[in-house]
Amino acid sequence: MNIKLGGDPSLFGWFIIAIAVIMTIGIYIAYRKRQVIKWKYLLAVIIMLVVGIKWIIEN
Repeated sequence: MNIKLGGDPSLFGWFIIAIAVIMTIGIYIAYRKRQVIKWKYLLAVIIMLVVGIKWIIEN
């Protein structure tokens, strides 16, 4: 798969990481309020962090 983006390609990796961090903050707030946190959200954050870091390293 080949994705072409205008500008600096590493910005896309930082964008993915930024979204993952925002989601992590939301999950933490939900945890502090004793709300149920679904595993799929935790898995999505982990995958987004890995993909974002991998994208930055490759580009």
